Amino acid sequence: MQKILIVSKQSLGDIILQTGILQAMKAAHPRLQIALACDEKNAPAVRAHPDITEVIPLQLKPNGQAVGFFSVLKLIRAHQFDVILSFGRDAQACAWGFLARIKVRVGVRNQPLGFFLTRSLREHETELNSFEFYHKLALLVTPQLDLQFPALAVDKKAAAKLRTSLFKQKIPRRFILWHIGASLEEKRYPVFQIIETLRLFKKKRISLPVLFAGGPGDDAFISELEAAVNRSELKSPKVFFADGIEFHATVSLLSLAHLVICNDAAPRHIAAAIGKKSLTLMPRHRRHSWQVYGEEQKAYFLFSDAPVDSRAVDTIEPAEIAGMIRKLL
Repeated sequence: MQKILIVSKQSLGDIILQTGILQAMKAAHPRLQIALACDEKNAPAVRAHPDITEVIPLQLKPNGQAVGFFSVLKLIRAHQFDVILSFGRDAQACAWGFLARIKVRVGVRNQPLGFFLTRSLREHETELNSFEFYHKLALLVTPQLDLQFPALAVDKKAAAKLRTSLFKQKIPRRFILWHIGASLEEKRYPVFQIIETLRLFKKKRISLPVLFAGGPGDDAFISELEAAVNRSELKSPKVFFADGIEFHATVSLLSLAHLVICNDAAPRHIAAAIGKKSLTLMPRHRRHSWQVYGEEQKAYFLFSDAPVDSRAVDTIEPAEIAGMIRKLL
């Protein structure tokens, strides 16, 4: 095996999880060339990854299908891959592998065109979480592959430059970073409850300032939150807001924080991948079967009591969050 194509149309958080699989593959086969086909929005975040030789950006429709099926197929054919591995249910990936005559085609069995695959697994049949399932799929390509958590390198120069920028904004060296990024609106902790949490800082003797940050698509929520903070006339803690930043700047920003608070989204995976202590606000359905990280990755969680079919976290009380922050500082 010399060249493998990974097809992942999932969220950035899932792709970060999958980089752990790529690390293990590269360690087992040092000469392996890995290409990753992913949503064009996520492409900039993974282009600099040391184990990825090439990124193929896909323009995705709302239904998750890629625009330009045959142009992508032509590109795949030109690369002459030995293996194609799709980490999710993806009929297009099944068809691309078959039509490009890739010998080894690996993916999810229970999906349309799954019969085009040469090696497959039924999704979420016995595994506890998506990370375990990704590893099981990779074992169909490389038997006895080590299970590795993703590890991201922090660009020290970029971090130092960002540290200087924060210092100019009068943000001290020790601060709490609250990243409000979320792929779905219901995954966000509501603005009024964030304000209530901040009001409890004095009672809980939390003296560190809070820096709020978001990613692409979070501008409206950040603006709403900033307006609410200004109206609230909070006397403590000091609150700052970071402009929307790119993935590598996010990695640097998280590395500088004393504690990261986040939703069930990509920032929690980034924090775990760089070993930064984090507190994630999680929906109830993640409590037993979908939690990947633990204390070894300095990852801590608070779970919502919302119905199992809901991704909302608004039932987590501000007092719970403030109390947990106090414990983790």
